[in-house]
Amino acid sequence: MILTIILLFIIGAIIGSFLNVCIYRLPRHESIVSPGSHCPNCDMPVSWYDNIPLVSYLLLGGRCRRCGDPISFWYPAVELLTAVLFALAGWKFGPNVELLPALLLIAALIVIFFIDLEHYIIPNVVVLPVAVIGLGAMIAISPDRWLELLAAGLISGVFFFAIVLIFPKGMGLGDAKMAMMLGFFLGWSVVVALFAAFLLGALVGVALIVAGVKGRKSRLPFGPFLAVGAMLALFYGPTLLDKYLRLVGF
Repeated sequence: MILTIILLFIIGAIIGSFLNVCIYRLPRHESIVSPGSHCPNCDMPVSWYDNIPLVSYLLLGGRCRRCGDPISFWYPAVELLTAVLFALAGWKFGPNVELLPALLLIAALIVIFFIDLEHYIIPNVVVLPVAVIGLGAMIAISPDRWLELLAAGLISGVFFFAIVLIFPKGMGLGDAKMAMMLGFFLGWSVVVALFAAFLLGALVGVALIVAGVKGRKSRLPFGPFLAVGAMLALFYGPTLLDKYLRLVGF
């Protein structure tokens, strides 16, 4: 089990390096395949030995080897975050088939979190393919849950779509598509994800207004809150949902 967690940490760091490429290039409509990694300042290709996740950043002191321009701290941060979450998924699910869709969802949530946080968009190229793959994978793993997974995704998507129609400045279609994706992965545990997202969004929104960072009519991307809520539901959703249902007498 320990070896599995260590291996997933290493794999997560490597995947995190690729997620950095997606986070930077997708909003700019650039290819994630070519050209290879390069310094955004001097445009020189990054050698393989300078592109080792986490390690190269430390060895280079956070600067480009050629031009000395600072490398954003977010690059190793994303790599470390992905590595830690992959390791936690290994601890939660073990070396079982359920681990694979969990890792896919984690990777997608990290990309969505950072893109929406900076650009206020949730790319279709991420959320739609992942939704389809996730639904197919989850049904293949648990065929008896096909109705639950399909219904959870569609109801979540329609619920958010209704919010978009009523409050077009508060939500976007990307949020509705993301909610649908989460339902396909989480089933009824998506309720935990949505509740946590709304609660966290409200708390952060109020805190930013009180701090004077945002105004009452300022935009606030909701994708990051959905991502955090989904992560909570992925690891603890069934347990929290079961405790709630027992509390209300179901």
